[in-house]
Amino acid sequence: MYFCWDITITADTPEDKPLEDWLGLPRGIITSIDIKFPAGCHGMVKVRLFQEALQLIPLSEDEWVTGDDETVQTETYAELLDKPYKLKIKACSPDTEYDHTITVRVEVRPEDAAGMFSLTRLFRSFLEKLGLEQ
Repeated sequence: MYFCWDITITADTPEDKPLEDWLGLPRGIITSIDIKFPAGCHGMVKVRLFQEALQLIPLSEDEWVTGDDETVQTETYAELLDKPYKLKIKACSPDTEYDHTITVRVEVRPEDAAGMFSLTRLFRSFLEKLGLEQ
């Protein structure tokens, strides 16, 4: 199941007072998160995603994901098995002159399907390293 949000970050939103919002999701396992930065962001729009206090994106704490006319794709494994089933987004755009709208896409799989999905992904990665699959 894919879930999508268009999130508008007001021009000149500072890092120390970022936009904060909650992205509601169903119970399951998050297997991927994509953040689409439209053309014109020029790396000045910054995003972080959290599950409770744990920063999921980017994994390096105190850093931000940025981009320009690109989608940052991540393979993720985050369990949403206990309420609340949601992620927190923090976003800022210091020194920008225009509002920017990014798109966040989250894939959530049922708990029983996510385990098989992760195993298949690991097996494919192993085969690629052996040069047996492209």
